[in-house]
Amino acid sequence: MKCEEQLFNPGERHSSRDCQLQLGHAGHHEYFGQTYPRPVPAEPDPDVADLIERAARKSHAWDLDEMATAPGATQTKYRVTYQRVGRHGGRNGSPAPAPLTVWAVTADGLAKHIAKDVRPYILSSGAEIAVDLEALQVAEGGAA
Repeated sequence: MKCEEQLFNPGERHSSRDCQLQLGHAGHHEYFGQTYPRPVPAEPDPDVADLIERAARKSHAWDLDEMATAPGATQTKYRVTYQRVGRHGGRNGSPAPAPLTVWAVTADGLAKHIAKDVRPYILSSGAEIAVDLEALQVAEGGAA
């Protein structure tokens, strides 16, 4: 079976040339002795990733990492209210953080959103946040 990768010269939009080497070959593509280098993917651009993440958050879409790990899953909108967080959020007369409304797919995804939201109130950089969605559903729906 042949590779049949379509091969282009610089500036061409259409080509009738296909690689004649066997499928899965190493190195450059070839067409009647002429070699064509394999396309090299561009390096990921963190600015583009940030732009996509900001746009997704604005449109209430789930974040891209979560989407990649849970394809086809249903996103749910959560509203998280805090009574107190750390030493400075709702303790000793200080106000608790404002409620967080966020879309998430998994418990880990929701925990990441909560962690980002409460980071200013937690002095320890090693604090972990865990979410138990089953316990949350029981709390919302009353008795199990």
